[in-house]
Amino acid sequence: MLTQSAAGNVSFTYDADYRDRHDATPLSLAMPLSASTHRKRVVLPWLQGLLPDNDEALRAIGRRFGAAPGNPFALLEHIGADAAGAVQILPPAELASDARAEQSARPVTEAEVARMLDQVVTEYTDGVAVGDGAGRFSIAGAQPKIALFRMPDGRWAVPEGSQPTTHILKPVVGTFRRIDVVEQLTLRAAAHLGCDVATARLGRIGDWNVLISERYDRQRTDGRWHRLHQEDMCQALSVPPSKKYQQRDGGPGVASIAQLIGSLPLVADREATGAAFFRAFVFNVVAGCTDAHAKNYSLTLRGRSVRLAPLYDLLTYAAYWDGSAIISSAMSVEGEYALDRISVAGLVRTGSRFGVPPNDASSVVDEIRSGLVEAFEAARASMADFTLAPDAVAVMDAALAGVRRLPLVRVR
Repeated sequence: MLTQSAAGNVSFTYDADYRDRHDATPLSLAMPLSASTHRKRVVLPWLQGLLPDNDEALRAIGRRFGAAPGNPFALLEHIGADAAGAVQILPPAELASDARAEQSARPVTEAEVARMLDQVVTEYTDGVAVGDGAGRFSIAGAQPKIALFRMPDGRWAVPEGSQPTTHILKPVVGTFRRIDVVEQLTLRAAAHLGCDVATARLGRIGDWNVLISERYDRQRTDGRWHRLHQEDMCQALSVPPSKKYQQRDGGPGVASIAQLIGSLPLVADREATGAAFFRAFVFNVVAGCTDAHAKNYSLTLRGRSVRLAPLYDLLTYAAYWDGSAIISSAMSVEGEYALDRISVAGLVRTGSRFGVPPNDASSVVDEIRSGLVEAFEAARASMADFTLAPDAVAVMDAALAGVRRLPLVRVR
């Protein structure tokens, strides 16, 4: 049970019967089942991590429901019915979804989805509550996005009852051109180099170019959709979203993440998750993914087992780099952030923090440094269906040219 006192202190208490189950999954690694109740120090940043990391978006949500934008408990009381992982935050009068609950969804037209995208962009930009806020979902992150259910016939729908959302739609906004194309390109390049990545595709809805991502925390089994639990690294470390960047905010870096992974209850998880994170980290550093902060890595939780979630929000800055500015990693390598100051040896030594033997770490670093250009070329070839628009072609050309110039890339 999640509660908030009159003084604004939040706490979370596990159900006693649930704690006794052999297959119980903790709400967070920061809230182990060994303790029945957890207090504000860990609960508050965890709740903040479920909400948009955007002050204007929080202001818009607060205005829509008459709630304080700085009170995560109050906001999630209204939009927490569909959040990241297996979490549903519901008022006491509402029963949580379970295997017997009714699942349904209200179909919406493409024009209605376009209006929803218009509205969420306005909310993230101006803090103005627009429309009726269809769908009680909460999505973390700094960029505007909406969550919908994809029906078997391909139509979009707003979930009702216990039905979870299945896809996240992120419209292209801001100054970076065709960021959807670059993100899709980077995701596919990472997959080519052995990283587990979220499944995504490009789309056009109304006037918006959109990146459409399948939710890896949703699964269809025996004809029903189920929520799978997950949390991001900031939540697992009790760090609020405002502290997600290591250099700017003093947020998590490889040392704290390695310590967390090294403390996982199962030895097999420590080894597999450590190796997977190290590969993902090396890719992000070498590929110049400057926004790979702690909230852009997540963990899946199932019982006592913990694994690295598929990667998401991957974006190489190489597509926008003219070769003169310094590109910095979101997390340091032996105290260095600038890519031209990070050493190959330092990257290799980072592997030891995650339990990766030196020879294996060296192989991973060499594979990614030597294979990055080929990976991006393969990614582009796989996106042939999306190269018709001139702006998409131009940004992919720029990305490939920039990747070849990145400081840590070894061109064969």
